[in-house]
Amino acid sequence: MAKQIGSSLTVFMVTDSERSKQFYREVLGFDVTDWWAQRDGLQGIALKLLQSPAGRGATPNLPEQGSDTGVDVYAYVEDWTALDQLYAEFTSKGAKIAREPVVYADGGPWKEFIVEDPDGYHLAFGGIDGGRAHCSIDPHINSVFLWVRNLDKAVDRYSKLMGLDVREQDRYGHLHLFHLDNNTHLMLDSHGMDNVPVIEKGSVLIKLNTKDIAKAHQHAIELGFEVVHGIERLAQVSYFNIRDEDGNILMVSQDH
Repeated sequence: MAKQIGSSLTVFMVTDSERSKQFYREVLGFDVTDWWAQRDGLQGIALKLLQSPAGRGATPNLPEQGSDTGVDVYAYVEDWTALDQLYAEFTSKGAKIAREPVVYADGGPWKEFIVEDPDGYHLAFGGIDGGRAHCSIDPHINSVFLWVRNLDKAVDRYSKLMGLDVREQDRYGHLHLFHLDNNTHLMLDSHGMDNVPVIEKGSVLIKLNTKDIAKAHQHAIELGFEVVHGIERLAQVSYFNIRDEDGNILMVSQDH
């Protein structure tokens, strides 16, 4: 069965929503919108900050038995290098540390620290220093680049293809960045592309998923994508390939 749940949000009832948004944006480096506060995508650490009714206050978790600090959210990192970098970043911006970094020998070993937000909610950051600690490159794809000639037109088309918000803060001159749901980014870059010829043939650069292959196929055509391989229906997957006016080829697939 195809994956049905892509992400989740932890709800914090806060006493001053603007103060909380400022804290998560400026102190903890979250991307804060009217809908959520997230760091490293909705599959990283993601919160929903809701204004508490008058007189009700915030509702942080109580400490578990035998502990002196309750935890409302646990966030896991790849290794201790990343953990130490987060600690240094947060403390440099004035974050209140409810528990300084501590190592638990029986947890892998496990190392963690806890940050306290303005309403007393506690966010624990931790991880093990596993076998990847010796690697200098993380084993995941952070961003995908697509070269385009008309940046505004490409941004409009790709935002409509995937239902993405177009935000001014994501435009960096000749480059536009889209934040995707799986903690990756799509980067459309027009730098130096004015006189570069369009490649007539190429391989698939990106694979996208859909829950309705026929509807996705029609939507792509309506947005002006060229279908270079029509819908092919197999036992476990259906897919089709499309091409934009810059020669970039994408596959859209549906798992069965």
